[in-house]
Amino acid sequence: MVYDPGVKGFDSNFWKGDTANLLADTVKNAIKIGDTGLVGSASSYSKYLFGDFEFTIRTDCLSPDSNDSEKYWGLRNLSDTQNRGAAYFSMSYDTTAGDSSDTTRPFYAVVHGEDTGRRYRRIIQWDSAWDNSVNTRYRIIWDADQYKFLINDTVYATVAEGVEDSNGDEVLLNKQIPQAVRLSNRSLDTTDTSVTTLKLLNIRNAQKVI
Repeated sequence: MVYDPGVKGFDSNFWKGDTANLLADTVKNAIKIGDTGLVGSASSYSKYLFGDFEFTIRTDCLSPDSNDSEKYWGLRNLSDTQNRGAAYFSMSYDTTAGDSSDTTRPFYAVVHGEDTGRRYRRIIQWDSAWDNSVNTRYRIIWDADQYKFLINDTVYATVAEGVEDSNGDEVLLNKQIPQAVRLSNRSLDTTDTSVTTLKLLNIRNAQKVI
């Protein structure tokens, strides 16, 4: 399945916006995820189990920074407060103890376990080639044994079944909780000078459950 905002705009039959600022940008042929000084989030009505999910994103920043309280895209169910089974790219800054970092340039591949929502994170070193002047392809390949996180077809992070995390806990991956496609930029970050946009969504080999 290919979702092309240049053709479909913001299709309310596919997306449910949980804020008012998810809009189609008819000049950029993209969906705006928030705006300078505004916030925006949306989830797909459809939910998926396994698959290959590619997001062509143009960010609103030159690099992640400590002002980004919530900015992510990937697979996540909004109403599950434990985020069980979620997997996404995150620029969300936090200082949670344990699996977190105090870096002021946070960019992570994030996976949550199926049962308890335990979070596994892999730091991705930010590349200036992904800044707000270019369209960058972020990809999550999810199967029963592992998640792979790719950027422009290069693997930058892997979370595999059974491999212990930094706390010595066994990684138990999601095999049965369908996930929605989700976009969120709820950071009131006045240092950003442009708009985060979704240029294209490409879903391959996924089992559509709902």
